[in-house]
Amino acid sequence: MKRNVLARFSFAAAALVAAALLSTEGRGAAREGSAAEPPYETLLYQNTDMNIFDVALPAGQSALLAEHDALFVATVGGSATLAGPGQSPSTISLAPGAVLFLRGGLSRTLTNGGRSLLEGVTIEFLKQGLAGGGCSCSGGTEASICGCPNARPLPPDWEMQMGGLALAGMELAPGATYQISNNRTTRFLVAVTPFDLLDTSIHEPHNVVVRLPAGRFHWLAPGPHTLQNLGSQPLQLVSVEFFGTPQKTD
Repeated sequence: MKRNVLARFSFAAAALVAAALLSTEGRGAAREGSAAEPPYETLLYQNTDMNIFDVALPAGQSALLAEHDALFVATVGGSATLAGPGQSPSTISLAPGAVLFLRGGLSRTLTNGGRSLLEGVTIEFLKQGLAGGGCSCSGGTEASICGCPNARPLPPDWEMQMGGLALAGMELAPGATYQISNNRTTRFLVAVTPFDLLDTSIHEPHNVVVRLPAGRFHWLAPGPHTLQNLGSQPLQLVSVEFFGTPQKTD
């Protein structure tokens, strides 16, 4: 099981740059070639399957979107504009906990159209085809995650399968528990709100207290886990799972 880090956002983007897990409080190197200098984007984690970036985009500033498929999880919301060659710019409202999928291989720019910092976590998937066919605007959760016009915001609790990706969002009231069990080899929770969480599992140590700021993440080893909110405020998280490179425990 892994206790870990990460945070901020770059929308659907990234490139290969570092090669190790950084400390919870640490910052990584900026992505080379980013349009968002002076760096609004920081590489926090990398393996053969993915890059994870922490990005804070100031008001009025822009960032290039990724060359691979990617997910963005908003931790500090706002209004953003997406633009690409031959496409009309689209404005998206991002609440904390909003999740957006963007297909890689397209030259697009994200601009913070709000008056304050836009923050989140970008997960860039390096395995081609992991997300399957990607997005459609058929309605419901998928339309929200795909940023479709007139899509409704995600509810507090939701689940979605996208190719080989299993995605879910949930909100835990103070003291509430949630049980999760599967054998996917890559599993982690993104903290939308600060974590004060008890993770109980079959792995040693069996009971782990996880305290993280918003925008960091916590690894889960394969197998059953029971999560409990130890805090006095509701806890919001997004889980990302797929069959990828197994993570080593701390």
